[in-house]
Amino acid sequence: MNNMGKEGNSTSSLKAYVQAYFSDLDHSKKAEKIHVELNQLKELVNISVAQVGSGDPSQSDRATQESLQQAVKYLSKETLEFLAGLDEKVTTEGILTSIEEFNAIYENKEKFVNVTLTSAVSLSEDQKLRILKKFQTKVGEATIFVKEKVDPDVVGGVRLESENHYFDNTIVTKLKEMKKHIIQD
Repeated sequence: MNNMGKEGNSTSSLKAYVQAYFSDLDHSKKAEKIHVELNQLKELVNISVAQVGSGDPSQSDRATQESLQQAVKYLSKETLEFLAGLDEKVTTEGILTSIEEFNAIYENKEKFVNVTLTSAVSLSEDQKLRILKKFQTKVGEATIFVKEKVDPDVVGGVRLESENHYFDNTIVTKLKEMKKHIIQD
């Protein structure tokens, strides 16, 4: 019974880690790359486990570790960072669970929006959340990947840029608009 509780906590912490990692990604191309590579890794792990058979779980974990060591040289930096965040003691089952959780999150998202958030200074988490909440109303139910950019030339305010949306509320832009109106009059 106690073992079941540990396994449940382990699975919960793996799922929480995957959720947090996915949320911290700043571009949909990274998510796509990790998704593809994790699926390839899953196939490799499944082959290793099948070759060992259903005998000793530690033997299965050893075979998985050997497969992972071989695969590491072919994985992207993003996928390696994802795997590095897993607990060292995670079992083959845990690795597969984390891959399946990442895939579930990725596959349940129908639309991805990459946005660059530019400001004169670094924004607090609260400020970013308020800005992105308003931007979310423009893009609907999409998953937003945010790349932050600090550019002192904007002086103040923020600029949001994505493939289909552009919102510029920077002081520099407002000054340029004012100058244009003064020259026209």
